[in-house]
Amino acid sequence: MRKIRARLLALLAAACLAAIDRYLKYLVSARIAPQETRPLLPGLRLRYTNNTGVSFSMLGDSPWAMRVVTVLVLLAMATGIVLVLIGKIRPLPALAAAALILAGGMGNLVDRLLNGYVVDYLEFTFVRFAVFNFADICITCGVVLLSAWMLWDEWYKKRKAP
Repeated sequence: MRKIRARLLALLAAACLAAIDRYLKYLVSARIAPQETRPLLPGLRLRYTNNTGVSFSMLGDSPWAMRVVTVLVLLAMATGIVLVLIGKIRPLPALAAAALILAGGMGNLVDRLLNGYVVDYLEFTFVRFAVFNFADICITCGVVLLSAWMLWDEWYKKRKAP
């Protein structure tokens, strides 16, 4: 029963994080004009952009490629949800990482399906980098957490092996 609760809690957390992402995108698009910038924190500013591509705006000028990518992301999201529900993702760090990745994927996928683009709004001012959003942060944190856990788990298994 505890394992089922953990899986459902992970999916609920993913849904809540995706809802936070949607709300932040709504606020930015309602209060900032496209390409307008506003200071947020030292080294970080708000800059509202519509990203028609995928990571770093790749494939933005290819609508058919974006449709293929959208279908693949839908399949990946469905697979991730099923894996969480049936318990194939078990350890807590892996479950937390899956929740973060699902949240970010859902947030950006909803944008893509509703608008045909993803709303990005965070931009570093101290380095030239892509404009990104809360969903991107969730995905990045989830991948980093999953990678760290996998490396630690492998190291721990080797350490315990005779």
